[in-house]
Amino acid sequence: MSIHNPLRRRSLLAGATAAAALGAAAACGDDGPAGTADDPIEIGFEWWGDDARAEVTKQAVDLFMEKNEGIKVRTNFADYPAYWEGLTGRMASRDLPDVFQMDYPRLRQFGATGMLLPLDGVVATDDFRDGVLDTAKLDGKLVAVPVGSNMFGLIYRPDWFEEHGIAVPEAGYSWGEYGALIAQITTALGEDRWGGSDWAGSYLLMELWLRQQGGAFYADDAASLAFTKDQLVEWWSSTLDLVASGAMPSPEVAAEATAPGVAGGVMATELRWDTAMSGYWAAVAEGGGSLALAPPPSADPANLALHLRPSVQFVIAANSEAPKESAKLIEFLLTDPEAAAILGTNRGIPSTKTGLASVEIDEASQVVLDYEATVEQYLIEAPVVPPAAAGAIEAKFTEIYGQVQYGEMTPADAADLFFTEADTLFQSEQ
Repeated sequence: MSIHNPLRRRSLLAGATAAAALGAAAACGDDGPAGTADDPIEIGFEWWGDDARAEVTKQAVDLFMEKNEGIKVRTNFADYPAYWEGLTGRMASRDLPDVFQMDYPRLRQFGATGMLLPLDGVVATDDFRDGVLDTAKLDGKLVAVPVGSNMFGLIYRPDWFEEHGIAVPEAGYSWGEYGALIAQITTALGEDRWGGSDWAGSYLLMELWLRQQGGAFYADDAASLAFTKDQLVEWWSSTLDLVASGAMPSPEVAAEATAPGVAGGVMATELRWDTAMSGYWAAVAEGGGSLALAPPPSADPANLALHLRPSVQFVIAANSEAPKESAKLIEFLLTDPEAAAILGTNRGIPSTKTGLASVEIDEASQVVLDYEATVEQYLIEAPVVPPAAAGAIEAKFTEIYGQVQYGEMTPADAADLFFTEADTLFQSEQ
């Protein structure tokens, strides 16, 4: 089978998916195979992350096997680049683990090509918190379950704001007002510290900005861009004056940074997923500082365009020979109180009610929960699941904007190039 023939490949994958679904139905019935302690059913479980994540995950898996002696779980993990390089290479041979950790931007890449088992009726979903399953569906089918969730926020140093008598922005402030705030803080902080960093290189923040205006980054069918070149020029031009004036660090200075700005003690504010707070907390606290969260700026005071996004998801391979046992592992990790307590907030704020009630909420996570409660009224429907080409498109977005940053291209010329490159990448997925 040649993977260079998209029509033939997808036809075969569709057939394989149908066969896998039938296998899942059989395995979930009373007549399916049952493992024993002496002859357990084996399933594979893989994820990306560091040693700390591996340690707590293996503890939770060991507890699962202790309580389910008929199931043996083989575990494996890697850092993010190696993990995805390995899984992408294994897609063609369908050599995927039974259960694996999914990154939301890659969900369509795997789900639309028949690699994932539909989970409706396979994994119980009644314990999930409101809204967290919205980003787990593809073409109306549940193909993933979120492990944790997060949303955009402005992580900031309240001690620096207070020290210099600068007011913290309230919900509804504009992007222009945020730029002015950054300039004000940079002046107050003095040399080698800044009020904020260049936001225009983030496609996720551009998507937020577009949705605040009722638009979107990708079309509803995820087969094309949903914005205009003029909008991209406006976005890529939005921070040029701030960088030129020194209110934001130059691209050369930013490239030399060895730690995220706020965590590195050189930035007063940063637009990030709110759960990044947990990774920043210790470093800032050790330096005697403090952290807090505020809403992001908006193009419309009445529409912050916030939504719950999965920090990571769990999925089951369509060709798994043990979907019932795989589902049991997922349910255990997310809803068993002991397992949830072991995993804690390593993968974000737990997506299930039981999980949230079972974890020990540290100071950083409590700040995140308090923030999310204050902006709950602004939550809207999640954007369309990104296209299979999203990773390549987003890499081009960053790469081409880099040429704008270094003065090698004008925003207008860069926008022309990006649209050409994006069209080519969309066409490659047809």
